[in-house]
Amino acid sequence: VMKKAVAYLMPYMEEEKRKSGNMSNSQGTILLATVKGDVHDIGKNIVGVVLACNNFDIVDMGVMVPADKILDAAIAEKADVVGLSGLITPSLEEMVHVATEMQRRNLNLPLLIGGATTSEIHTAVKIAPAYSGPVIHVKDASKAAGVIAALLDHSASEEYVSGIESKYNGLRESHNSARQSRNLIS
Repeated sequence: VMKKAVAYLMPYMEEEKRKSGNMSNSQGTILLATVKGDVHDIGKNIVGVVLACNNFDIVDMGVMVPADKILDAAIAEKADVVGLSGLITPSLEEMVHVATEMQRRNLNLPLLIGGATTSEIHTAVKIAPAYSGPVIHVKDASKAAGVIAALLDHSASEEYVSGIESKYNGLRESHNSARQSRNLIS
């Protein structure tokens, strides 16, 4: 329904842009993909619509997208940010694989993580250590535009990323301490 509503409104929005003479007010290019092994894309589609309404250009790769295709497209499309989505638990490991491949290819694009099974702690403990670029968990579609705007604001992005990294370092330390303090029975 949301996609149909936006499709209906797009010609009017484009006409408004044309009338105002501001045809190129793109805030940046965002590549979105549901990772290999996962066919759920409702959340990703909502994020795409929210970002498009905030003047971001969206490259939607669809579902079941392997890491190589995601990264090849990110390079070809000159993406400013890569967003990964997944709903099922195996998607979490595929996201780690994508981050590892981004590191191997020496990319330095922000990597956004979202989806029902994703969490800030998993992002901090498993995904962020696999990639030296910014890795940020986005809990909800309504937050995506603000996160991306902060990442792409050259005057404030370093401080924003430093804050996230500091928070994730704390989450990792807390997670590791909790794991070490457990008394496991053989």
